[in-house]
Amino acid sequence: MEKLFIVCTFDCSFEYYEETIEKFVKEYGDGVVINYDLNKINDHKSHSFYNVTSLEAFIEILDTPFAREWDKTNNCKDIVYKLERPL
Repeated sequence: MEKLFIVCTFDCSFEYYEETIEKFVKEYGDGVVINYDLNKINDHKSHSFYNVTSLEAFIEILDTPFAREWDKTNNCKDIVYKLERPL
């Protein structure tokens, strides 16, 4: 399991972004996204934590035609950080 922290900015409302993420995870995240926690920073920014089965598989679902088009339309930018526990 991989733990991710994502900083996201977007031009749409936070509510629309939140609805889209929920639908996106249900449609594309099955078998990849174990769970996630989405936190509103302001109307156009979120921080989220994801537990995923594979970083590579998660990156693939972020690169679907739907995700690319939605990101372009809503000027959505994601910065993905992989969280690791220090030894």
